[in-house]
Amino acid sequence: MRVNAGGSPPGSTKKRYEKVVLVHGYTSSPSKQRYQIIAEELNRLGIEYAIPALPGDEDPQAKEWLETINREIKNTNLPIVLVGHSLGTRAILLYLDQYNVVVDTVILIATFNNDIETNRDRKDQHYASFFEYKLDIKKIKNLANHFIVIHSKDDDTIDYQQAVDISKELGARLITYNHAGHFSGKENATDNANIFLEAIKSAIS
Repeated sequence: MRVNAGGSPPGSTKKRYEKVVLVHGYTSSPSKQRYQIIAEELNRLGIEYAIPALPGDEDPQAKEWLETINREIKNTNLPIVLVGHSLGTRAILLYLDQYNVVVDTVILIATFNNDIETNRDRKDQHYASFFEYKLDIKKIKNLANHFIVIHSKDDDTIDYQQAVDISKELGARLITYNHAGHFSGKENATDNANIFLEAIKSAIS
């Protein structure tokens, strides 16, 4: 399933001139409730967006994810806001590193740092292809106007220190939560969607 929208539906506010591309995390999908909530609000605001369904399920390949992201970006001339969650954050940074595309804003939620030795061994190396080499952070910093990192101190999936590390390297604004976990789970779908939307709105205001 792929969620995509553009233009201003009846009753929406004026058209916004950005395209938001949301990159979901490991084994997630655009059919998750939080993405449905986000899609509804972006439709209401008249913001063009895409939430592509990324292939691979439990064995994703970085090359396929980056190709999917690129298809969403190359078909528009609008400024791009990239929003990634969990493994999606690494995919976004890999995309910038390999494709050298200039975007407006990058929002990384529950993010990895650039420690490939630690991160490629996670999940029994099911997503090791995302951590084959260290990112060229100096280059990536010049490919976006703004970087925002969002992480919770009680995230038991990706340690908070990883967010601290990557935000320092990128010169990103770090937004810290204390009790938001990994920003996942059906029971927290509305709260997590609102966190995503708050960051997106701050990027396009």
